[in-house]
Amino acid sequence: MNLSKKTFIYSFILSGGIVTLIIIYFVVILPSLYIDHLSKSHYQSIKKIQENYIKDKNYNNIYSPNPSGTVSVRIPSDGNSIYASNSFGTSRITIKDIDLVNLLDDVRYYTKNIDEAKEVEKYESKFFDTIKKSFNKNTFIQELPVEFKFIESNNKNPFNESSYKMNVVSDDTIIYEFNSFDGINYYTFYSAITISNEDIILSLLSVMTPKIEEITSIVFQSLPMIVSVLILIILVSTYYFSRKIIIPIKKLANHAEFMKNNNISNVYPIEIKGEDEISVLGNTLNELYIKLNESFKSLEEKNKLLIAENKRQDVFLRASSHQLKTPVAASLLLIESMIDEVGKYKNTKEHLPKVKVQLQAIRKIIDEILNLNNKDLNKKMIDIKDLIDEIINQHEIQIKEKFINVESKINNITLDTDYHLMYKIIDNLITNAINYTSEKNDIKIILSDDSLKIINYGSHIDEELLPNIFDAFVSSNSESRGNGLGLYIAYYYSNLLGYKIEINNISNGVEAILSFI
Repeated sequence: MNLSKKTFIYSFILSGGIVTLIIIYFVVILPSLYIDHLSKSHYQSIKKIQENYIKDKNYNNIYSPNPSGTVSVRIPSDGNSIYASNSFGTSRITIKDIDLVNLLDDVRYYTKNIDEAKEVEKYESKFFDTIKKSFNKNTFIQELPVEFKFIESNNKNPFNESSYKMNVVSDDTIIYEFNSFDGINYYTFYSAITISNEDIILSLLSVMTPKIEEITSIVFQSLPMIVSVLILIILVSTYYFSRKIIIPIKKLANHAEFMKNNNISNVYPIEIKGEDEISVLGNTLNELYIKLNESFKSLEEKNKLLIAENKRQDVFLRASSHQLKTPVAASLLLIESMIDEVGKYKNTKEHLPKVKVQLQAIRKIIDEILNLNNKDLNKKMIDIKDLIDEIINQHEIQIKEKFINVESKINNITLDTDYHLMYKIIDNLITNAINYTSEKNDIKIILSDDSLKIINYGSHIDEELLPNIFDAFVSSNSESRGNGLGLYIAYYYSNLLGYKIEINNISNGVEAILSFI
């Protein structure tokens, strides 16, 4: 569900809740409040009427919410007269019947003696029987048992006719409606008349219409409560609805902040429930993070390959530079010997071809440097014996110069490997053996199906150097002039080919083992 639908449903539910609350208020609460208001208002009215009547003994200064339905009766402490007053005036009622006078004296007695008021219950039947008897024996025969006389009148008619309406119900029935106002209340008087062949029927009904001010005052009194409840409902519902929207957004923001401050390779998807726009955004961000993670990993792999390639080129250049030393040194030695015409080197025709061979070896190494970008392994079947013989021939001059005896025990084996890398591995091992073998000592080369061993006698490697012997620029403290790159280069290329190299001290010498498996 998208946000627009959620907002619509939220607005619908909120509006429905407010409407329901208002309906409950008008149907359930307002009537109770109105009744309670009328009860309190009537109580205050009768209280003020009683207080003012006690003071003035008339209705000149008395306000009554219902003038036609309000009356005050005053019973003097002696005599046989009673005074009745309302908004229309004051009447004196004089009691002539002796039995009624006695009853009036009983009323005076019991009102002044409250403690004996319970005895009135014994004479309740006698009280009403006496009144009934007094009226029955006198009414319409001689004279009434009481005498009525208006002693004070307001000389005004409080009722003003405000409207008149006639409603024809049927051919023989008409209802008259009279509306009047006494300055305080509105009254409606209904008169229904039906004329038939047999009878004339008249029905009368008088009602008082409630004033709108009474309801209005109650509504205004209830407004603070209604407004407070509505505000509370709106705030609570809005808070809940806003949290339903804000919490996923904050979750997305926190996740984005986490991703910004952490390695993108540690990406994990964020879960946003629902099917609205925020959930779509969360899923889109998850896809974005996954693609960024894949791109990052791809870049890492490429970066690793680039580092490996840079290292390979670095090692290759070092190996090539290291390899150039042998033909350069041999060439210089031959040329210097021929220039100085030392011994057999006087015969330049015999030794110049050897110089040419060394120069060709130099050119080959330079060509390899120029083709440095050719980084793929070029594996093919290679005769290792021929490769070893070729390398020994390249070092012939240095071997003869140091009077080194090279003893070979070589089997005819072939390996599926890269010629150039294998050449550099074996060349550096043999070069290292020649450099660190003292004059007139032996070098033994043993080639088997699974390994190549090169032993140079008369040398020794310090034990503290052995753990780091394959690091660059590590060399023993002998008088030989090595730069510490030979074993580093051999170790690096053997790893590329999946081979293993070991260097160990043995009795009166050092053993280098190149394992093919």
